[in-house]
Amino acid sequence: MYTRRETIAAALFGVAVAGIVWGPVILRPFSSPHAVDLQTLHLPEDRLVQARISSAQTRVAKVKPTGRVDINHADAAALQGLPGIGPTLAQRIVMHRKAYGPFAGTRGLLEVDGIGPKRFDKIESWIVAR
Repeated sequence: MYTRRETIAAALFGVAVAGIVWGPVILRPFSSPHAVDLQTLHLPEDRLVQARISSAQTRVAKVKPTGRVDINHADAAALQGLPGIGPTLAQRIVMHRKAYGPFAGTRGLLEVDGIGPKRFDKIESWIVAR
């Protein structure tokens, strides 16, 4: 059995621990100062239409290249035409080329983060390094 003094000390300790754990959650503000009221947010209609058109153009533009793509001179748009290469990976190839210089051969693409043996096998017949 606990004495009255021990019981009060344990209860106060429990309240202190609960305050430390739950205090920040309970006392945080209920509305964020960075919140955006979507009812007052208005965008011009032409901007919405432009966004829809550009995303539709991106989907249509994904076509296999008609010839071989030179990985040392192609821009990101030309690289996106390769199978399995999206905008992020195309930008990585361009950035790798700027940082380390031109690729010595087509297998140099394996040094780019995101291009592994499987993806390289898909695009190997479509690329050349000049």
